[in-house]
Amino acid sequence: MHHLNLGPDLSLPLAEASGQCVAILGIRGSGKSNTAGVIFEELLAARYPLSIVDIDGEYFGLKEKYEVLVVGAGENVDIELDVDAAPGVAELSLREGVPVILDVSDMLAEERELFVLEYLTRIWSLAGKLRKPYMIGIEECHEFIPQGMRTDLKEVIARIALRGRKRGLGAVIISQRSAKVEKDVLTQAGMLFLHRVVHEVDMRVYSELLPWPKAEVKEQVTSLGVGECIYLSGQSIRKVKIRPRHTFHGGFTPSFKPVETPKLRQVRGEILAAIHKFKEEKGASLPEEELQQRLEKLEAELALKQARIRELERRLRERQAPPTANPAAPEPPPEHPVPPTFDLPPEVLRKVERLLKRLRRLPIHERRLVSFLAAREPRSYTTAELAAWADCAEATLLAEPPTELVELGLLSCERLARGITYRAQLKAFVNRAFSGFLPELGPQGCHHLVGYLRGRLCQLSALEHDFSRIA
Repeated sequence: MHHLNLGPDLSLPLAEASGQCVAILGIRGSGKSNTAGVIFEELLAARYPLSIVDIDGEYFGLKEKYEVLVVGAGENVDIELDVDAAPGVAELSLREGVPVILDVSDMLAEERELFVLEYLTRIWSLAGKLRKPYMIGIEECHEFIPQGMRTDLKEVIARIALRGRKRGLGAVIISQRSAKVEKDVLTQAGMLFLHRVVHEVDMRVYSELLPWPKAEVKEQVTSLGVGECIYLSGQSIRKVKIRPRHTFHGGFTPSFKPVETPKLRQVRGEILAAIHKFKEEKGASLPEEELQQRLEKLEAELALKQARIRELERRLRERQAPPTANPAAPEPPPEHPVPPTFDLPPEVLRKVERLLKRLRRLPIHERRLVSFLAAREPRSYTTAELAAWADCAEATLLAEPPTELVELGLLSCERLARGITYRAQLKAFVNRAFSGFLPELGPQGCHHLVGYLRGRLCQLSALEHDFSRIA
């Protein structure tokens, strides 16, 4: 049986780590990335297939000794990929056992999240059929599974970490901020490597994970040196020293000492050729409906960001403007550029304006609510999550629910195990409220109307004044 030789006094049977959720925690410079690198080295030496989500582009050094495919958008990738190719590479990795590093260091936050979501979703769905041993490493996991916030990506990662074992999937999650990582994942981790932390909130997390009195937890953790950690697995708990990595560490701390990047192993040409072919085929075969959905989503995100920019500009102007002679007088509503109308009929535009006039009379937290949900359709959010985004107390949402928005059909409300949730349903609203116009508009016109309405709703979050007095 192959063993993972992690240090002079820590050698684990490979079967013990297979299908596990492994958590590696600690502040920057405590040795957590080295620990992760050592685990990945040992898995690669055992020819155990894996993927690593590399947020800082620091794991390419594994190629010094192992054949690893680096894809994504970063300085050291073997091949640049966009989100369209992510599922195909995931399938290649899982079916053929090709180790992959997803270098997302040069991607914007939204692009990075979508890329990783598409990749891991394909891994999850395919693993249910293949049932092969496979490990997924996620660096800076608090960026992807944050405490107290729900996203599609977080749900997929949590599913892999908590229920992946039955499909052969395991996860190595690494973070320097323990308190920011989803607690359900941390508390269910079967194997923990707890390096030094200093923040009190992170120390409290350690106190929940370790079966010691709080004073002893603090004493033991603060005494840890670089590369030392508390190893916890089942009934086993002890202080260990992790060996240094054998391969180049791309996340080294810069110094005046020259650093020479080692010669890296090249990936087999047939693997790169297969990916190039897949990219070409995928780019040519994307269905119109999928392209339209992506366009819709991007338009919604753009409208929300534009509304946010205008809101910040308005606040800045208010701070710079001299005081008015009559501060009690209501201000006129600010001018906001509207999204493109796509040549929608005047009758349709007037109906949209009548709807918006009605919505402007709603309380500010309800306007923010519909703006936020419209931009993220069809995702649903609990009242606790929405309260944070709407900048109001959850008690307000519970005591004053957005009944009018639900009755209009713009939002739907459900009672689930995780609480009361809301989501936007603009397509269903348009199909019902604008049914008389749809035959003339056609499918493309209906799509444009949904996009236009979403953009206008996103602007509502920028209206901080109660315009009902001047409507």
